[in-house]
Amino acid sequence: MQITFIGDISKDFNVIRGQTREEPGGGVFHNSMTAAALGARVVALTTCADEDRHLTDRMTRKGVAVQFCPSGRSTTTIENVYPDENPDSRRSRLINGATPFEASDFESVDGGIVHVNPLWYPLFSTPILIGLREKADILAADAQGFLRNIGPEGKMYLKVPDDIRVGFELLDVLKVDIKEAGALTGVEDIHQAALGVLEMGPKLVVLTHSLGVCVYDGLQFVDRPFRPYPMEGRTGRGDTCSAAFLFAMSRGMELVESVEFAAEITSKKLQYPGPYRG
Repeated sequence: MQITFIGDISKDFNVIRGQTREEPGGGVFHNSMTAAALGARVVALTTCADEDRHLTDRMTRKGVAVQFCPSGRSTTTIENVYPDENPDSRRSRLINGATPFEASDFESVDGGIVHVNPLWYPLFSTPILIGLREKADILAADAQGFLRNIGPEGKMYLKVPDDIRVGFELLDVLKVDIKEAGALTGVEDIHQAALGVLEMGPKLVVLTHSLGVCVYDGLQFVDRPFRPYPMEGRTGRGDTCSAAFLFAMSRGMELVESVEFAAEITSKKLQYPGPYRG
């Protein structure tokens, strides 16, 4: 089954212990690189300025079929600062934002698994998501595209839109991290947060946190840990996990096996910076 990843590729500046590392980033980058390394048939629908299309070169070399959205005129650029050794303490700042997606960008989408993963709100609109629901066999999304707003000086912060349930109810799979789940539900307990997010509409929730992943389908919680990892490997954690989980689904794995597989692949990626290498 083909997996299509949708989102803006980013020029990332990751600051760890005062040292800055520049590299391609964004959900569509880490998602695609992970799934392709695992052997999936991957299409990436992304957006950026023409002069930055080279950011996808590593994806193409990995076998990803990259398609650039016609609406793309600018490139998302983000600074991620990790102020301490807590991998969930990331502070992000938008330096430049991509052009918002348009419905006409997705005329080529036709079945399979479709995972929507823009980096900030409102790069993607609910009407576009409704259109994709009609095309996808399995529709997934990352919560950051619904919640990550832009404040003064580009500071990124989480805000829950009033119509959040309209989008969530369209989804078969919703990926959140513990901060996003907390913003949505007001609770910090992992299981209670996953339960609360599921009650907002999606059929299944994949929740990542510093120690591992929790998946809840309304019947059972499946928790698996990540192995200890250096801060340099933190960026791309959730995207790697969601891509590995969707790959497992595409191969017909049962829920527990899919979660174990996703945790193992994510643990491997977390040992080094950049995307999962296979």
